[in-house]
Amino acid sequence: MPIRWALLHLLLLSTTTVLGASHISRSNNRIVNGIPIPIRDAPWQVSIQALGHHICGGSIISSKTIITAAHCVFYIPAILLQVRTGSKYWNRGGQVINVAQVKRHPNYGTNPTKNDIALVRLDKRLKYSRNSYRIRLAKETPESGAAASVSGWGLQKENASVGSRDLQMASLRIIDRATCQMSKYAVLGNKVAKGMICATSSASDACQGDSGGPLVVDNQLVGIVSWGIGCARKGHPGVYTDVALYREWIFKYMKRRE
Repeated sequence: MPIRWALLHLLLLSTTTVLGASHISRSNNRIVNGIPIPIRDAPWQVSIQALGHHICGGSIISSKTIITAAHCVFYIPAILLQVRTGSKYWNRGGQVINVAQVKRHPNYGTNPTKNDIALVRLDKRLKYSRNSYRIRLAKETPESGAAASVSGWGLQKENASVGSRDLQMASLRIIDRATCQMSKYAVLGNKVAKGMICATSSASDACQGDSGGPLVVDNQLVGIVSWGIGCARKGHPGVYTDVALYREWIFKYMKRRE
């Protein structure tokens, strides 16, 4: 037991160091000014956990595969990870399944905001139900102005210390990459590069604890919560991994493993 807790302490420290500074560039995000929803409204949503502690969100894309952000699982061995699905609570209910393997994008690492995508293979198939079901992957980058939603169990306001136990959802609008780059990110030297998309709202956002979770348009997964500066700050849209650009890599992995 002491070894397990030492490992947990180490991985939480490493996660905080790399991901937790949402005010810098990494959005270990949470839902700010969202509303609580039943899991059936987002049955693809999962909680990725390390030794029973929620660390990130993710989305079901098959009965054996979860998609999330690479930064969520960068330092953590698969043996320490579990996924909870089918519950609006991250800490009870639904199905809890151990992780067999984590596959980060091969080009992730040098710049932790680029290629921020990973696939998590479960050690057994999850059981589909109205509360636990896969989401389709977008084939194209969403158009600017499209209505979107983001969900998760993260903090509900910036600098809070505890995330939500109930699943939260916020409504956003997609903005094009050029407009996003001309926001306050440009002044701070943060590049919104190819493979990223942005979404914003006057008051809602993702933040700590929501990283890896789904950005959804028309019931399709268009983005993965990746990074941002602060949470719901004016002039700082949330930045997401553009799922459509990674479809080939995703399906190539799934074809080999399932």
